[in-house]
Amino acid sequence: MARKLIRRQAGYIAGSVVTKEEIAPRKKNVQKVKRKMAPKKNTARKPVHKGGAVSREERARILREREMGHVLQQERLQGKTSANFALVASVALFMLVMGGLCFHYIQLQTEVNTRIHRIEQKKKQIEVLKQKNDALQNAINASLDPEKIYTMATEELGMVYPGENQVIEYKKQESEYVRQYENIPKH
Repeated sequence: MARKLIRRQAGYIAGSVVTKEEIAPRKKNVQKVKRKMAPKKNTARKPVHKGGAVSREERARILREREMGHVLQQERLQGKTSANFALVASVALFMLVMGGLCFHYIQLQTEVNTRIHRIEQKKKQIEVLKQKNDALQNAINASLDPEKIYTMATEELGMVYPGENQVIEYKKQESEYVRQYENIPKH
């Protein structure tokens, strides 16, 4: 079982060393790393020590290949980081703008709801005031009953109708408007 694991790891490492130039373009200020060609796979079996252990040379070679694969992977990732940063920055800016718009929308919606509530309260107040006005108008109309006025004037206040000699009628030639301090003409 240990032999199968070693073979899988060695095959994976050897396969990951190969790079494609068109995928990861080089930057101008990046130090160049010497690239070595991946070793050709031999069909012959490598020497294995007893117990399935790998020799020191084989371990050193595997470590070098891993390190070289890691360096190449870092080079590829460095080219992508600027594009990733721009993408992350634009997404963050978009999210910030959308958050601001959502906050503004919620604020406007709250203001509209508050105004609608105030309008409904004012309508209720107007309705109550209209009812009071109607009640007062009915009370005024009820108090203008001529028979009630006559009984209050004659019984409570002691008023009487004027006699025939107390009323003087006259006609005015100018207009129908009567001034308060004008002299009454004599017949």
